Amino acid sequence: MTGGPDRVRHPTLRRLAAGVAAAVVAGAVVGVLARTLMSLTTVVGGGTQGFSSGGTAGILALYAAAMVPGALAAAAGSRLVSRVLLTAGALFLCVPAVGVAGEEVGDLGGTGTVRLLGVAVCGVAVFATLAVLPVVTARLVTRWAGTPVAAATRAPVS
Repeated sequence: MTGGPDRVRHPTLRRLAAGVAAAVVAGAVVGVLARTLMSLTTVVGGGTQGFSSGGTAGILALYAAAMVPGALAAAAGSRLVSRVLLTAGALFLCVPAVGVAGEEVGDLGGTGTVRLLGVAVCGVAVFATLAVLPVVTARLVTRWAGTPVAAATRAPVS
């Protein structure tokens, strides 16, 4: 008998692997962007950029790991579950982002208005990466695994 259970499992495993790959790539790309914006925020705030390569690797790994459950659900074809898990992963990342922001920017008392505005803009941009991350992940899963989940992440056209 040709084309037994192995033939059915292979595409599923390939889709799941594509989901993990999408989470890793999205986490790395968006994580690098976020880390760059974090450095810019520190410099604009008057601090010195002192990020370690280990800390950067940790941020990239955390961004990727937070997207894996949602990416796997997307690769399996579950729109609702993937949307919930991708959103939950992004919300989870807000906790360490707030901690890093507070630690890196520190006390801004006595800082001029222009510098405060610059820190605020850079800080908002860092948090915007958390909104972009699940969208990028879902689109990569759709492209690589051939599932229609990215359509679920698009804003409705009015």
